[in-house]
Amino acid sequence: MPIALLTDFGTSDYYVGAMKGVIVSIDPDASIVDITHEIEPQNIASAAFILRACYEDFPTNTIFLCVVDPGVGSERRAIIAQTESYIFVGPDNGLFSFILKETATIHAIENETYFRYPVSSTFHGRDIFAPVAAHLSKGVGLMEFGPQISDSVVLPDSHPWQISESTIEGSVIHIDRFGNLVTNIPASVAGRFDVIEIGDTRITQLKRTYADGRSDEPFAIVGSAGFIEISFNRGSAAQTLKASHNTKVTLRLK
Repeated sequence: MPIALLTDFGTSDYYVGAMKGVIVSIDPDASIVDITHEIEPQNIASAAFILRACYEDFPTNTIFLCVVDPGVGSERRAIIAQTESYIFVGPDNGLFSFILKETATIHAIENETYFRYPVSSTFHGRDIFAPVAAHLSKGVGLMEFGPQISDSVVLPDSHPWQISESTIEGSVIHIDRFGNLVTNIPASVAGRFDVIEIGDTRITQLKRTYADGRSDEPFAIVGSAGFIEISFNRGSAAQTLKASHNTKVTLRLK
């Protein structure tokens, strides 16, 4: 059963290696896949988007071990969420916001039998989440870890776009390393707009590829994650338009 890791730990410290060491100590046959460890530190919303963008590319029964955890050591809960096809392990801080829109069974992680000791107040990735993921991969059932819950945390801006008769209101939910602005507006409405407004900029072009756009003019494009993006050809839309996470985006409809 694959275990896919997503964190904001980077790769220059020992954190990711320690988590992997705990996993294979419990389950030597575990297959570990790195999604990324380069999430901007403590950026829960960015991690939620990255997970949303790729989790369906993994085989059924993959365990997603996700740790972006600014509340580590506090009273925030640790959880396991199971959908029809996947299992997600991590802090209950909104990281699984997109996933929890699906039908999911959620359990609080409370059974300390499955923790690594001593439990550090600053590294639950190693001492709680990694051993729980490893025990799940060995077949331990969800009920063994703690009670079922129904009030898991969801980020307030993860419920996307609003549509009216003449506009669709959305926002930037992710900025990739190329400076493309990923909005929360789904690709299904891409052909319905006359103008996209972001700040003082008005965008009228929808391109099929990045290369189709001009380097001096922003355009819209349907990104691989299934959302409308705002881009420049060989340039950063984020820098040029001075946009950031949660920047408002408005589509004026035809």
